[in-house]
Amino acid sequence: MSAVRRQPLARRLLGGFAAVSARRPRTVLALAAGAVLASLLGAGFHLGLRTSNLDLIDPDLAPVARFRAFAHEFGTPNVLVVGLEGDDPAALHRAVDELGPDLRRLPGVRSVVDKLPIDRERLAPLGLDPYLSNEDGDLVLVFVQPDDPESSADTIAPFVRSVRQVLEKHPLEEHLLEKHPHAEHGIRATLTGMPAYALDDREIIQRDISRLSALSFALVLLLFVTAFGSFRRPLLAMVALAAGVGLTVGAVTIFPGHLTLLSAFFASILFGLGVDYGIHVIDRVEELVAEGVPEAQAAPAAVAFLAPGLATGALTTASVLLAMTFSGFRGFAELGIVAGIGILICLVAMVTVLPALLALLGPRRRRERPLGERRLGRFLVRLQSRPLAVVIGVAALVGSVAGGPGFDSDYLNLQPKDSEAVRLERRMVEDSDLSPEFAVFTADSAEAARELEDRLLEDDTVSAVRSILDLEALGVEDQLPAGFAAALRSPNGRYAVYAYPVEDVWRPEAQLRFLAHMRAIDPGVTGMPVLGAFMVERSQRALDVTAVLGAVLLALWVWVDFKRPLPALLAALPAVLTVTSMHALMRAFDIPWNPLNVMALPVVLGIAVDDGVHITHRFLDEAGDLARTLAGTGRSVVLTSLTTLAAFGTLALTTHRGLASFALALTLGVLSALLLSVLLLPELLFLARRRLLAEAADETR
Repeated sequence: MSAVRRQPLARRLLGGFAAVSARRPRTVLALAAGAVLASLLGAGFHLGLRTSNLDLIDPDLAPVARFRAFAHEFGTPNVLVVGLEGDDPAALHRAVDELGPDLRRLPGVRSVVDKLPIDRERLAPLGLDPYLSNEDGDLVLVFVQPDDPESSADTIAPFVRSVRQVLEKHPLEEHLLEKHPHAEHGIRATLTGMPAYALDDREIIQRDISRLSALSFALVLLLFVTAFGSFRRPLLAMVALAAGVGLTVGAVTIFPGHLTLLSAFFASILFGLGVDYGIHVIDRVEELVAEGVPEAQAAPAAVAFLAPGLATGALTTASVLLAMTFSGFRGFAELGIVAGIGILICLVAMVTVLPALLALLGPRRRRERPLGERRLGRFLVRLQSRPLAVVIGVAALVGSVAGGPGFDSDYLNLQPKDSEAVRLERRMVEDSDLSPEFAVFTADSAEAARELEDRLLEDDTVSAVRSILDLEALGVEDQLPAGFAAALRSPNGRYAVYAYPVEDVWRPEAQLRFLAHMRAIDPGVTGMPVLGAFMVERSQRALDVTAVLGAVLLALWVWVDFKRPLPALLAALPAVLTVTSMHALMRAFDIPWNPLNVMALPVVLGIAVDDGVHITHRFLDEAGDLARTLAGTGRSVVLTSLTTLAAFGTLALTTHRGLASFALALTLGVLSALLLSVLLLPELLFLARRRLLAEAADETR
């Protein structure tokens, strides 16, 4: 099928939807409202929320299966660590004695490892201390294991909060200072470990997003009022977008039937991308009304005019998101499915619900500005400069060979810079033999466990080894609390051996070294370092797959749309150069990729594709009139880009460095796409004007 025949099909299909909606607005809105209500009711009863990080990866994969099997047999390795710091070791020990019993009584606690149940006199000849302290004695640790082997957010959050309440019940810095006046500065209590990070992430993100969302809304409102002179029509676009998101919730309820910590992010992606379709429609409606088209006919005519660009942009964006299903990372795969389907649903909402709303709104009293009077459009025309375009193009090409920003796999670098949990974990690694992150092994017999322990003690990447064997040798096995013993020997009679790393295993080089040594001892080793490395590897793979497969799908859809090499190449060029420019800018600003900000890539690709396709289509529709192209669609591209920056850019102000890096990466990508689309692409289109118009004329004969 030729491009000429395909474009009218898109125009007839989407334009037909819009025409029916404008003629029967109340019927369409009633049907849409009923569908949204049914979607939300269905979701309320049937849509599940899976809050465990383990739900982000395929449970059948060997590293995941081993971790879960260990967690169900011995308890989760995701332990919470209470760190007590002070200058009086005796006061620290007494604090542990006071806290231990209260921690054991908490609901949701499987075991508490605070000290060995052995008299100090018996351990002194062996050079051992019953307390888990560092060599200087100014740091004592208590390991608290949650009862939930899946470590879901629903159980981890109350678990961590209850531990915090126990610490608040014992005001260590004041109460214990009065109780033990020889302690000079009192005692400082800090929580670390994955449960602490999980709750900190949730609380920081909820706090900052609620605060920054108000700022985002104010910026978007200001942008709409400034650009459109009114908030009425943009508000209707937001209503249509809300309908699209609501219908997407219904689709998710049918498949996959649940949301995870990652796929729940779909609404933000739809907000950033879906509203763009509405802005293009509204901007074109105002053009047509200014040209004398009756208000009732403007929306269907606008949709029909924009249909090829809308269809190609939505299909390409959805395809890039759906490409994440091949990443091998279940969390990103489900996010891609949900967001990809949602993009298509939002497009349908924008060509049905929005025209219906506009039909009911009626004409605006203020006269619409003709295309030539639009200040932003005139500014874009004046901004055109061939030397500037050359500079931007060369910079983008240089960026393609400059190398990428790398990938930061250090989870602690996602946390706030002043995080007490991070400070304590770093100190544990530097000043003690213990760490919240450790490798775990299983053995079927005491002899096999002893052999494992001996090999681990000889390994230079291991600082300490913990098992039940040494306690059995001391004859105190019967004195161990039930939870303490269950973490070392299961009811099945199998043994667990814990190996603590010498170095910080969040550092990539140290992690590779430690895991290589542990796997050489037993390929079946598990634990958070093993699972964490596996999840990071899958995140990197998701980035690579999205970039490569997304580029292929982008080229395919653009070719299907234009069906000719030159316009297809020009329309796709901003997206390709945006990726290379984004990589170069991230490297220049020292913003590496990480497991969180990789989600910025499909969003940026979707925006860049939309920009290039819309401007190329408008240039061809205007028979090469660059001024009208920029005054119309160029203005729309600027508005959609600024809306995205207002919606997401404010997240750069959050204290959560992972979320801030997502916002910064997205900002650099959107700005790159904007500059390439309104400064480089128009010059290239103008240079190729004669050939483009000649090819278009040949196809219409």
